[in-house]
Amino acid sequence: MMTASHRPSRERRIRGDGGFILAATLWALAALTVLAGYVSSVANADVERAQAQRQALQDELDVRGTENTLIYLLATTRRSHRGMILEQEQRFSEPGGAILRHPGDGTVAMSGETYEGLGRVQFALQDERGLFGINSPGQPYLGLLLEHVGVRAVDVQRLMPLIADYIDMDNEISLGGAERYDYVRARRPAPPNWFMAGTPELKRVLGFESVISASQWRRLRPLLTPRVQLGYNFNTMSPEAVAALVGGKEAAQLLLEEREEQVIRTLEEVTDLTGRLLRLDPDEMLIFPSPTVRVAVWPVGSTRRSILGLRLTAGGVTMPWRKEYRYSEPFEGRAGQALAARTPLFRTD
Repeated sequence: MMTASHRPSRERRIRGDGGFILAATLWALAALTVLAGYVSSVANADVERAQAQRQALQDELDVRGTENTLIYLLATTRRSHRGMILEQEQRFSEPGGAILRHPGDGTVAMSGETYEGLGRVQFALQDERGLFGINSPGQPYLGLLLEHVGVRAVDVQRLMPLIADYIDMDNEISLGGAERYDYVRARRPAPPNWFMAGTPELKRVLGFESVISASQWRRLRPLLTPRVQLGYNFNTMSPEAVAALVGGKEAAQLLLEEREEQVIRTLEEVTDLTGRLLRLDPDEMLIFPSPTVRVAVWPVGSTRRSILGLRLTAGGVTMPWRKEYRYSEPFEGRAGQALAARTPLFRTD
């Protein structure tokens, strides 16, 4: 028979066991909470990853759709001195009648402005006669651009014969130039002795990296083209390109404002608007967009954009355009609001 003196001890054991069970239960609940949080975070990460993959696929579809829509518009719409004339409803002139003079419902400028495409995609069009040709070192435009971004004039003079030797069709070294032997000695790929196929190829020219910094190259790259330049167009140059030729942004401002209202036709008009007497050939000045267009397309927030070099071939035997080069390039985005392209083929809100 248990005495009264033993009862408190048993009660203490019961209370101790209850405390252990409570603690174990709390630890189990805590473990389940952690496990639930982990499962939730994994599930959320999977959902976010799936959403990101879906958005990336949609962006790629919209990039392709925007590019193809632009090709169609470039091949079928009328032009002003600034770019494509857009219409909410396409207008046609009568067969054999006068040329349609209606101003349309809007314009997509071909001087590098940013516009809204499909979905989250943005685009920019650039008449390549408003750019600077890397395959035309004998003309003054490229040299003026290099000086504009801060390359010393003496380095510009040193670089031009190197570019000329890189693209000429022989292995004879010109004064100040470099040919196969010089590249091999410097452990660099030999020059192709042919035109550069794309803007990035300019960096392969011997001596380029010693005179042009990475920051200067970032400014140069969007303003360059592999086209062999046969003229220049102040109506379709980007503001940076105009500033390079006339000596700065302040000198370019009046010209940029004037071309929104009317065509810049002569070098004398450029001089009057900028106060600069330019050493350019007036006979090479163009006033309307050329058939060569650079199409740039990218999703919002992307660090790269797709570049397509297009040649419009109206009256061509097979199709009204030809894709002549394509590459992608690093892209830092553009400040400011993207413009709306006033056509039902893109959003217009």
